[in-house]
Amino acid sequence: MKKLMGLIIIFLAIIGCESESASRNTANVNIAGNYVLTSLIANTPVDFNQDGVSHTELLIEATCFSSMDVDFMLNGAFVASVAEPDFDINNNLSCLISSQNGTYSLDPNSVLTIVANVNGGTITENKAVTFTPTTFEFAITGQDLNQYVGGRTGTPAATITSLDAIYTKI
Repeated sequence: MKKLMGLIIIFLAIIGCESESASRNTANVNIAGNYVLTSLIANTPVDFNQDGVSHTELLIEATCFSSMDVDFMLNGAFVASVAEPDFDINNNLSCLISSQNGTYSLDPNSVLTIVANVNGGTITENKAVTFTPTTFEFAITGQDLNQYVGGRTGTPAATITSLDAIYTKI
């Protein structure tokens, strides 16, 4: 489940919430390229690094998220580096970084389909997407968090009910 959580954070980064650029014609958008996570904002401040200061920007609270990226290749394949966060019994956050891969496609209605290889099987996600020429943004809902992030109860992550992420093309 932890590997799936990290993978889903990457792929939910591709999920579009409606925005001003949602009406962009995806036929003219080239999503191929390498994107790095440049912001991951929680709806409530948290203190993952236990320094006594809470932030909504999770990249300040946990350096492991800053190594997350996704490379969309022209041939329809992708490779992603994903963080697999885990809290120990003392609520110290640690993350394993793993590589995930699979295929993607974007239809004319801005729906991105991802087929990912996870834990010896595959998962398929179909999500509405909004890309700009240099970034993509997404919202991860509480329902998504509950579905894909097990074991949050009793951890600093328990109070998070939504996340907003920005990936920037490099």
